[in-house]
Amino acid sequence: MNNILVAVIAGTPVDTKMGVDFLNSKGIKALGYPVSLCSEEQSKMQILSPFELANKISNIINRIKYENINTVVIYCNSISAAVDMDKLSRKKDIRIITPFDIYKKIACEYHNIGVLSANNQSSAGIEKVIQSVNPDCDVIGLGILPIVVAIEKGISAKEIVDKYALRNVMEFYNSIGVEAIILGCTHFPYLYDQLKKYSDIPIFDPTELMYKMILE
Repeated sequence: MNNILVAVIAGTPVDTKMGVDFLNSKGIKALGYPVSLCSEEQSKMQILSPFELANKISNIINRIKYENINTVVIYCNSISAAVDMDKLSRKKDIRIITPFDIYKKIACEYHNIGVLSANNQSSAGIEKVIQSVNPDCDVIGLGILPIVVAIEKGISAKEIVDKYALRNVMEFYNSIGVEAIILGCTHFPYLYDQLKKYSDIPIFDPTELMYKMILE
């Protein structure tokens, strides 16, 4: 365990714990700060009350700074899409790492990217950040909140892939020439091994790359 201490902000207690557990497995001490009690509550706040969501995260960051933590990982694509984290980072004078930082890094490598996300606002946010770097990149996104709910209930990855016809989604991406697929929700690495069975397209999980950013 090294001396780095990181705050993990995510949508629910489940994905917050996922982020904390991941960083702990890498030898980084992390403390979790969930925004909502469940994924449905988080999604509604993000879509219908973005100002309330921004205020809530601002207050969480005030608490994090009081606890002398200077690095924050937003372990949630949806929150990253709904709140201007670059602006908040400058305002609060604290380092904030989000999945969107990773998408900026890979945006210029592809012309067609598929995105699987928790909701369509998140897909739109990912599309915006990719095209801000590479305007010629086509982003084909799909938001499926029920998958997040199913993962939080502990339903097996195989059952989820079958129930929500994700094999068909992967075949669709294959058929239209998608060059890479982004798991645009921090819950979705849970499905990675199952999804890889139906496509040779590279699938990006931003979690590992966010970890590397922490060490920079």
